[in-house]
Amino acid sequence: MPIIIATILLTSAQIASANDSDGDGTDDLNDDFPNDPCADTDTDGDGLPDTVVSGCTSYSVTAYTSFEDPFTNGAKYYDTGDQSLSRYLWNNANEPHIAHNQTTGSEMGFSLFYRSTGGVGLTDGDFFGTANYTGTVGNYTDGAQGYQMGDVDGSTTLILDSVTADSMALDIYVQGGSSNSYEASDNLIVRFVGASSTVELVNVTGATGGSNNGGFATYMGVWTSLSGDISSLGQGNLEIEFVSNSQTESVYIDNVAFTSQSQLVEDTDDDNDGWDDVDEVTCGTDPIDSNDFPSDSNGNGVCDATEGDDFDGDGIPNDDDPDDDNDGYDDIYDAFPLDPTEWDDADGDGIGSNTDTDDDGDGWSDSDEADCLTDSGSAFSVPDDNDGDGVCDIMDIDDDNDGYEDENDCAPYDPNISLLDCDGVCGGPSMIDACGICGGDDSTCSDCAGVPNGDAVIDECGICISGGNQTTCVIDSDGDGVDDDSDMFPDDNEEWGDFDGDGIGDNADTDDDGDGCEDSSDDLPTNPNECFDTDGDGIGDNADTDDDGDGWSDDDEVNCEGEGDNPQLDADSTPVDSDGDGLCDHPMDLDDDNDGWSDEDEESCETEKADPNEAPTDIDTDGICDHIDLDDDGDGVLDTDDSFPTDVSEWMDTDGDGLGDNSDLDDDGDQFSDEDEAECGSNPSDSDSTPRDSDGDGICDSLDDFNDSESDDTPGLGIMSMISVLALAALARRE
Repeated sequence: MPIIIATILLTSAQIASANDSDGDGTDDLNDDFPNDPCADTDTDGDGLPDTVVSGCTSYSVTAYTSFEDPFTNGAKYYDTGDQSLSRYLWNNANEPHIAHNQTTGSEMGFSLFYRSTGGVGLTDGDFFGTANYTGTVGNYTDGAQGYQMGDVDGSTTLILDSVTADSMALDIYVQGGSSNSYEASDNLIVRFVGASSTVELVNVTGATGGSNNGGFATYMGVWTSLSGDISSLGQGNLEIEFVSNSQTESVYIDNVAFTSQSQLVEDTDDDNDGWDDVDEVTCGTDPIDSNDFPSDSNGNGVCDATEGDDFDGDGIPNDDDPDDDNDGYDDIYDAFPLDPTEWDDADGDGIGSNTDTDDDGDGWSDSDEADCLTDSGSAFSVPDDNDGDGVCDIMDIDDDNDGYEDENDCAPYDPNISLLDCDGVCGGPSMIDACGICGGDDSTCSDCAGVPNGDAVIDECGICISGGNQTTCVIDSDGDGVDDDSDMFPDDNEEWGDFDGDGIGDNADTDDDGDGCEDSSDDLPTNPNECFDTDGDGIGDNADTDDDGDGWSDDDEVNCEGEGDNPQLDADSTPVDSDGDGLCDHPMDLDDDNDGWSDEDEESCETEKADPNEAPTDIDTDGICDHIDLDDDGDGVLDTDDSFPTDVSEWMDTDGDGLGDNSDLDDDGDQFSDEDEAECGSNPSDSDSTPRDSDGDGICDSLDDFNDSESDDTPGLGIMSMISVLALAALARRE
């Protein structure tokens, strides 16, 4: 069988040039794979690349069958057993190749399952199995053989081995005896049943009376290729199910193939010296130099540099130990030779059978198969699940999922039929008519009014009525005025009610509601949860949050220390609430007069805590009242040191003139401004320190150029100015 391999080149591959066919950057003369952009070097010339470019992928056939294994030419499948028995057919001796458990070679294994639908069964010339050239189909699409299912007289399902792949493809051919051969009961389904879901490629039925063969017509008389994406379904099986009942009706299958995307395989021994590249790196030799290989003195395949590993610590090196993990299974038979907890992997999924919850990979857990009495180690042994609900039939109480349990279902495997009719026929049409006759037509009897097929009936009062207008009848056996339906003591004319159900009528019962409070002292005698209603509001004290109805809850009254032992029961005893905020002054309200100052602060500030018009003053609004604030104006100067304790902008008055130094232009009051004193070098805060003014012209000597006498000259014309004037005059004279 030819294997089709399609290689997908990455879009990021380099553009090929005249001397670089695959565009991988290596000239064809130096490229061992000139047409493959994923590799360029093969040191040992064995056809496997030393390395593969990351991301280069290929698609190849994972599994396939063309049904080319030898078969019994021209043989038919005969079965003289129970024609209505449903079973697998692979283990019948001396019969044609109906099923095939492939263990070697490349052809996939397959099995056939037969399910009876009550027809003539497998006794009238049915054919199942591989077949070669026939006049019906001519040549098969691949090879000389295919698979035929004909005149199945029931339902047959061809099941191929379990496989995991990205896509599947197959060819089918439908044979029909005439233009109206396939009927509505005939069916053809091609599906892949995966671990996560199922994909159907074909699901067709015939037509009523066989007219035009229904959906079968699409596939009749011609080979049709089918394909589908199964990449997301997980491990599963291809199934072809065929239902028919005529010798001229057959389905042929050929060329089944499963393809998957896989990474190209790198050469594990680049220099072909018999040593794996990884081993050579571990052993310290060059993996691309065939003349440089590891030393192995004892010839056991393990280099001397790494000799001596002993996984199970039994004193025998791994290379000489037939059972490295000491689990009792020799390495050659152990699927996990370095795992003492695992040795078998029945389905080859890489998970040991001890850990694997589905050893055979058939989609049914081992525990389910144990419950369902199938072999958890064989993918061909799967539980029957008629309705496909994931519960096997022997565990499912409703095998057809029609809402009727099997024990009450006359057709437990048919969701369309459930009950016997009045004739005892499963799913039959007969019904009991109005006259009580099975299969009757309601015409053989009259109603209670004597009208044939009338609608009159006897009502519960014994009166014949029609039209649904039932008369009202009242029975009062003891004549106490309460009809028997409502009378708890219908034979005792002194009693009719028993509110607490204690067997004592309410008229005689001194505690009607059974709450332990006699009716004479019970404010709510028909409420078993209440005895008292202090405020008479109709709500018992147990449920009433304000027993005395004074507007204060019971909890608040207790917490607010009201007057008396039970203030919550005394409407005249209410908590004090000076500010009317709903919080009692003591102990709940922390600010009785609601002036923004807590009671505790007002006590410290010596103001009235219950008078909102008498609140502490706080000039600097720092939250500390002035009465206890050491710096009332918050200017950083304690009140004891502040000449202006309530003025944040002033704190000192050096000359005592009532004007703070910050705004006073002459702090010490010596008639010299602070600015002049600063320029003249005297202390602006000391009235005894004043600027010297020898000539009394109002300009201190340090700033006065003529400080020895009064002068009419321009104030401030000093010696430097005079020198400048003389210099200018001399210069003018020279010119």
